[in-house]
Amino acid sequence: MEAADVIVRTHDVHKYYGELHVLKGVDLSVKKGELIAIVGKSGAGKSTLLHLLGTLDKATSGTIAIGNQDVRSLVKDKLARFRNEKIGFIFQFHHLLDEFTAIENVCIPALIHQADRKQTEAKALDLLTYLGLQDRLDHKPSQLSGGEQQRVAIARALINSPDIILADEPTGNLDTESSKDIHNLIRKLAHELGQTFIIVTHNMELAELCDRVLTMKDGRIMI
Repeated sequence: MEAADVIVRTHDVHKYYGELHVLKGVDLSVKKGELIAIVGKSGAGKSTLLHLLGTLDKATSGTIAIGNQDVRSLVKDKLARFRNEKIGFIFQFHHLLDEFTAIENVCIPALIHQADRKQTEAKALDLLTYLGLQDRLDHKPSQLSGGEQQRVAIARALINSPDIILADEPTGNLDTESSKDIHNLIRKLAHELGQTFIIVTHNMELAELCDRVLTMKDGRIMI
């Protein structure tokens, strides 16, 4: 893998919680536009790794780079800005704000970044239309199906054109049909838009749609 193509790189990452050694020397390289699934049993360290990549937690030791930035070197304010600009998140539970409409929820990360409101709304409209939600722009989360809510969450993750999107069990709360729709949508986004995804999942159907499947066991990525 050429260094210029790599968007995420970790080296010898360890994470302790007290005396509990959760990650035990994780090395990972992901190239731009790649769709990666991380699988493994509960407790293997998958979500912990995702949280470190998302700068939601800090590694005890080792290096984590996104683009050319060593994220462990960033202080609090710069880290928050970097996270907002460079990383998109999709969670099992969509975490949409109930009082806001679909398009307002999508705009929030960009407005936090103090982006131009009109340009942000135009981009949000484009994203929601691309995701098939052009008729749901003014609907609040309670008026949307589970699959529609997750599509709004995906649009929100995309609004700042992040380097990577991190997804933690993105279809874990959906029925079978909605799960398949989201699986295909993620694959489409990766391959048509060149968006990099790292997905933690127990769903092997989703994993099999990815470019690579990595298995974690006892805090390590198995070779």
